[in-house]
Parts: sequence; structure tokens; C-alpha cells
Amino acid sequence: MTDRHTIIERGRAVQELLEPGSVVMEALKDLQDRYTNEWKTSKVEEVDKRERAFLQMLAIDDLKTQLQTYADRGTFATRQAQRE
Repeated sequence: MTDRHTIIERGRAVQELLEPGSVVMEALKDLQDRYTNEWKTSKVEEVDKRERAFLQMLAIDDLKTQLQTYADRGTFATRQAQRE
């Protein structure tokens, strides 16, 4: 179990990464755009290419969800600490 201080610090660090215009968010958007382009420009017979692009896009979504979870847990832990 991670202690509250670690959860709060992780949440603060991740919150900065999730800010619009941050390097991380720009990189994730660039990757999503690239994978979308690969998917859209693939030929009919390039099933593997489309599936790979789709799975890569899912991985990006999973990463964003996990980062948001860390941020939300940090916010929740901060509020709990303030109430005590």
C-alpha cells in the first residue's frame, strides 16, 4: 500500500503532465494522430497494420486513464488530509 504522501506527490506530478499543451499531452496527441493516419491510409489487405494501429491507440487511452487515476487519487488524498 502506498502511503498518502506518495499518492499526493504522484498526483501533483501527474497533474502537471496532463495539463493541456504539456510535452506529454502533445506527444500523446502526435502519436494518436500518427496511428490514426496509419489506420486511415492502410490498404484493404493491410489488416495487421490496421490492427496494430488500433491496439496502439488503445494503449495510449490506457496510459491516459492510468495517469488520470493517479491524479484523481492524489486529489482525493489531499482533500482527506485537509479534513483531518
